[in-house]
This record gives sequence, C-alpha cells and structure tokens, in this order.
Amino acid sequence: MKFSFNFRLLAAFAVALMLAGTKVEAQQYFGLSVSNSAGSILVSNSLTYTITVTNLAGDLTSAYTFVTNTLSPSVQFESATPSFGGAVTNYGNLVVFNLGGLEPSSIVQISLTVQPTSVGLITNQIFVSFSTVFVTYTAATNVVTQVTNMPLAQADLGVAITVPTTAIITNDLMIYGVSVTNSGPSDAPGVMLTNALPPGVVLLGVLPAQPGYSVVSSNMIFSLGTLTSGNFTNFQFTIQPTNVGTLNFSASVGAPGVVDPNLTNNTTINSIAITNYLAGTLTASVTSTQIYNPQNGLVEQSITVSNAGLTSVSAARVVVTGLAGQRLYNNVGTNSGNPFVVYAPGLASGQSVNLLLQFFAANYFTLANSQLQAFAVPVPNLSPPPISSASPALVITRVIPLANGKMLLEFPSIPGRTYTVVFSDNVLFSNAMIAPPSFVAPVTPMQWVDYGPPATASLPATAPARFYRVILNP
Repeated sequence: MKFSFNFRLLAAFAVALMLAGTKVEAQQYFGLSVSNSAGSILVSNSLTYTITVTNLAGDLTSAYTFVTNTLSPSVQFESATPSFGGAVTNYGNLVVFNLGGLEPSSIVQISLTVQPTSVGLITNQIFVSFSTVFVTYTAATNVVTQVTNMPLAQADLGVAITVPTTAIITNDLMIYGVSVTNSGPSDAPGVMLTNALPPGVVLLGVLPAQPGYSVVSSNMIFSLGTLTSGNFTNFQFTIQPTNVGTLNFSASVGAPGVVDPNLTNNTTINSIAITNYLAGTLTASVTSTQIYNPQNGLVEQSITVSNAGLTSVSAARVVVTGLAGQRLYNNVGTNSGNPFVVYAPGLASGQSVNLLLQFFAANYFTLANSQLQAFAVPVPNLSPPPISSASPALVITRVIPLANGKMLLEFPSIPGRTYTVVFSDNVLFSNAMIAPPSFVAPVTPMQWVDYGPPATASLPATAPARFYRVILNP
C-alpha cells in the first residue's frame, strides 16, 4: 500500500526509533547496493539511481526500514518508486523511503530519478536504517556522477592480447603483446588500460617505456591519454614463467566520459601452457674449429646433436651456457638468461645432426662440450606470417648455389627493418616454414645464406628442392 506523511514527523520518528534501540553498523543483517544509469551525463538529462535493499537477518522481520537520499543542491527531484509500494517523502534535497517491515530474505528495489541543473560532480548520499524491536542497523554509501554541457564522445575502444604460438619451457624468456584500438567514430580522451599479470611470472620489461604505469595488486594500469579515432597503441611485455601450468592473461580498456557503443571488446583474455623439457637423452658436442666469416662478420662453429635414447624426440633444443663477451647470433630464445637454438625436424633414436652456431665475438674463443646442454622439446610453430600490405613478400634478385652446399639470397632491403625468410620444397609453398631467427637488415641490398640446420631442415644441396620467400615484417 502506498502512503505518505509529513517529512518532519517521519524524521522525528526515525530519530526516536534509533534512540530507543541500539545503533549498530552491521551490513551482514541487510544487503545494500546502489547503481546509477550513467557515469557521465549532460545537464538537464535525467539520471536514475537504482537502490536495492535485502533482508539478510535470517528469520527476523524488520520493524521499520528507512532509506534516506541526500542529493546535491544542483539536482532536481523528478520521481521515485519502491518496487512494492511504501512511502516516499521529498523535502528539498532529501528523499526518504519508508519501506516498512521487510520479511526475511525479501528484496526491495527503489528507482530514484533526478535531473542535474549545472555542470560538475553530483553526489547522492544514501543512508539506510534497518530497525528491529530492540536494535537498529545502519549503513551508508554514495554515488558520484559527472555532469557536463558537452555531448559525450562515442568511441569503440577495444583491447586484444597475443601470446606466442610456439611451446614455452619453464624459465624461457617470453614476450606477449597487448593492443588497444579506437574504432571511432570520435577521439577518446582519458583512455585507461589495465593489464593483469598472472601469478608465477617475473616481469622483465615493458615496451614502450612511456607512458609509465602504476601497480595495484597484480594489475598494471596505464594512462594512455587521448587515443584518436582509427588509431591504436601496442605494448610488449617480457616475462619469465617460473612454474609449469597455464598462464592466464587478461586486460581491459575504458575511458570515463566516453560512450562506448560496443562493450564486448573492452575486455579480453588469453592463455598459454608452460611445460618442462620432454623425456629424452640427447647429447651435444663441438665438432669443428671456429671460422671467421667475412661476409656476415660472425664467428661460426659446428656442433653435433645426437639422440642417445631409445625413443625418438619431436624436436631438439641446445642451450649454450657460460658465454662471456660473446653473443649467440642465431639463437631463437633464452632460458634462464642462456641462449638456445632449436632443431625442428626431430631425431630418431641413434640419429645425429650437425648444427651451425654463429657468434658475435671479438676473437676466437674456447667453446667446451660442457657448455652445450641438449633437451627434447615440443615441435616449435614455424608457420610463416601471412603476406599482406603490412607484411609484403619481396622480390629476391639473386639466388646463388654455393660450393659448400649452401644457398645465397639477395634482395632489396630497408636498413633497420626486420625480415623473415620462408622456405618450402614446392613452388606453391604448401608446407612452408620460416627459417629462424628473423633479422634486422644493416644495409641494402641484403644478403642471406641458407646454411642448413638449425635455420632450415637440411643443407640446401641435400634437399630435393628448395624455394624461398622474404617477408618484410611490420
């Protein structure tokens, strides 16, 4: 039943009730939640608060329940409706709901609609008094809304996470990416990105270094400023997983005061499995002296990897430890700070393969067998990147077979840009693979030599056929 009465009498009655009992701040006896219809609105537009009160006091029925709203002076009251009746009294900037007695587990939802009259921040302070015969329980909260006289920008903000597509071993250095986009139609001021780091990782770096970020618990919060319509920004996070298991990544993006017509892409999740080395008995040993290659300025040395186990392995990794003043040029990753190369085709029991290691080194140095650690690993993903306007395939101007069974490619390049070589045994490239690692061109034109494993599956001269593409990376 709806009814109303004088606010002064109502207020006096509420005060008398609280004085008669014991006032206790105890939310566990009733639930209170408040939401507003918009975080930012235009002057003279309507704003609706939704207030929900739930009786959580077991089998206890409240004697009286009052909800008092203290509105900002720059707000005009429009309407208010409890979900099942009750009394509503409006006196200036105070709106009071008398909900009467609430049965156990009952829920009352109140709609309060107001109209802001000036620009600024408005606050609705909500106070709830939940009274039994002897005790009064209370709770208070507030909701703040921004009021502006400018039309709100509309911008479709989105966020995506990319993780490596190849297997990651515990303590590998790993890079994952987070991309924030604005699909418009308007520029988005005040864009905020939240990137949540999963447990079990060590953060080693973030690129770009600016803007900086703050850390709240496991969340990295970036203030991106204004992201113009049609633009994007990318981040790379370098981490080291320390445990076996699944790493779950999540990120979200938003901008206060911006209307986003598509909220489905404002949050994203992605994951990757971290594993240990696989079972297998592999050995690695030095099998040649070091030779300086004047074409690339590298010190090169061959090693032999053998499968001494009784079963085949899907792929082999050789970790090079103890380097001091030298750098392994053709490494495809690092584990616990030590670089490694990978032979993707795998090894049958008793099979061996020769791998060429290339070093940046000022002089020849001693590489001992004890510095080489060979492990069985899952097959890496060597699928080539798609060819597009952002990653075009270049015209290879020269392909020269060399006397030592290797193959030289020459192609026009842009100094400072990164390139990836793709090879296949057929002209359709139906089973193409990349030849890792990708490389930065120091000059133009650029020459690249296919020297066989670990970059490609075998020495070119021993392959039935070999075709190449060179892709310019974005």
